[in-house]
Formats: sequence, C-alpha cells, structure tokens
Amino acid sequence: MRAAWYERVGPAKEVLLYGDRPMPSPGPGEVLVQLHASGVNPSDVKARAGVRGGKSDLPFPYIVPHSDGAGIVVECGSGCSRIAAGSRVWISNGQWRRASGTSAQYIAIDENLVFPLPDNTTFTTGAALGIPALTACHMTTAFGDITGRVVLVSGGAGTVGRLAVQFAKHAGALVVASGHGSADEQRIVSAGADAFVDYTSPTFIEDVLKVTNGREVDHSVEVEFGANVESLADLLSERATVVTYGSARVMRPEMPFYKFLFKGIQLQFVLVYLLTGKERADAAMRINRLLEEGKLDVPIHDVLPLQDCARAHEIVESGKRAGAVILDVMNAA
Repeated sequence: MRAAWYERVGPAKEVLLYGDRPMPSPGPGEVLVQLHASGVNPSDVKARAGVRGGKSDLPFPYIVPHSDGAGIVVECGSGCSRIAAGSRVWISNGQWRRASGTSAQYIAIDENLVFPLPDNTTFTTGAALGIPALTACHMTTAFGDITGRVVLVSGGAGTVGRLAVQFAKHAGALVVASGHGSADEQRIVSAGADAFVDYTSPTFIEDVLKVTNGREVDHSVEVEFGANVESLADLLSERATVVTYGSARVMRPEMPFYKFLFKGIQLQFVLVYLLTGKERADAAMRINRLLEEGKLDVPIHDVLPLQDCARAHEIVESGKRAGAVILDVMNAA
C-alpha cells in the first residue's frame, strides 16, 4: 500500500518519505479500513518535528503519522461487533501510542475508535472530525447542562474553537467567543456565536460583561489557559467550570488560587486521546447527529494528494489556515 512516513524527527521536507509500506491485517477486535482521506493536526506536525511534549526521540522504528481519517471498513477481525464490513466510517486516535496512523491507504485499528460516517457527510469532512470535533464536543457538552448558561470560547476562530461555538450554541448556551481582527470576527459570528470579543482589548473583562448584560461566565472553553487565567478569575460565576486543552503562550501558568477557591471553580484538563470509551462514544453520537441534520459546519482549508504530505505539514505549521488540512488518500499515486 502507498503511505507517507518518517524514520527520524525533523523538518517535514527532510524526514517525510513516500512509497510502499506493508499491508496491515486486523487483529482481534480490530477493523481494516480502506482510507479515503487523512486529517493533519498540529499535534501530528509537532510529533514529526520532535517538539511534542518535550520528546524528540522516535518511539517506533518508523511512524505513519496522523490520528484522523475516514474511509470504508473492508475487513473485520475476530470478536468485532460494532462495525460491519462495507461501513463508511471516521477514525480517532489513529496514531496515538502506535506506529501506524492514517497517512496510508489502509489502517487496522480498534473498532471502538471507529464511528459511522453519516451518508450526507464526505470523507474529506470525516477526516477532519477526530481530534478537533471530539475535543470541541466533549469540552462543551460533557461537564453539565449548559442550556441558558453563559459559555466563553477562547480562540473561537480556530478549528476547535469554531466547532466549540457550534456545539455550545446547539446545546442552548449564550455563547461569547474571543478572537482578534475582522477575519476572526467573521468566522466566529458565522459559526453562530452570540457575541465576538477581541482578546487584545484593554477592557476585555468589561467587554465580555457588556455583551452578556452583566452575567458572569458559567463555562469556559480555554485554549490559552496561562495567558487568560487572570481575566477568567474575574469573569467566572460561582461554581463555574473551566475546561482547558492548551496553554502554548504561557506554558507554566500561575493561577490566582484563592479567587478560584472562593468561587468554587471546577478546573478540568482535556486531552482528547485519553477520553474513555463512553466519553468518546457520547461525543461521536452528538457530532453525527448534527452532521445528519446538516447543522455542523466543518471548514476545510485545503485538500492535497497523499504524496504532498510534507506540504500539508508545512501549511499546518504556518498557522495560516482557516480550517482542516486533508490528504486525499484514495487517489494516491
């Protein structure tokens, strides 16, 4: 089968290889998926560059990257009961703690990491769901009912943030999202947010309270915890929840402990790869329901052929994208 892989970490054009790899076979509880598309995420490019989690060594002799993908199940291993051969599916955790991800024509993977792809959803969109949509859905819906509550989404113009805006809005929340500039504002408003607030504003706290008519934030979806923790301490309501999945700008945050303590704030850290089976299945069900109803907008920035995997990594690394970067695997040369 055709695949892209690397045998050492480093710059994309220097280490990513393209050619033939052995065909996988499904083991017990696994399905073999013929992939049509593979999604490229920031975590994938950081791992390839050797800067993810401070680790620069390769855990396997080679790595076929990418956790997200979509395709058709062509074979089921012994003991499989959830997914039948011939099913259209999307995939999560493709390359988490294993050598072979989705930048290949086939992947053998635990059937519990595979979910039905609605008939009205393309493989391209399906390949953009695993990390961003599961993260966004879990962070907005898994920590209590947010109907009628005020939800603040940090970085609402980003891939995860924009999806989080949609999940929160469909769950009945009053949604405020932060960004910077007119392009961010357009992306946030078009996702259904009730209000946009510029995170660079010197009156950010006052700006948020103005658009909420003085109501404090009940649930925060936070991509830059360390940079925003001080403003959160003043914006949060009593017993509010902060769910965070990033802190790249301030990697060792200092927290105003007593402000959080005396409001009884619940602080949750989310790493999408570590969701339980039930958490993952619940989020996938919500994602698929919105897809089936045509109510989930999953923006795609670019689609490139599998052999251009290095270029796809460079696009993601540039930070200049407005949606997912996808590799066309089905038509690999």
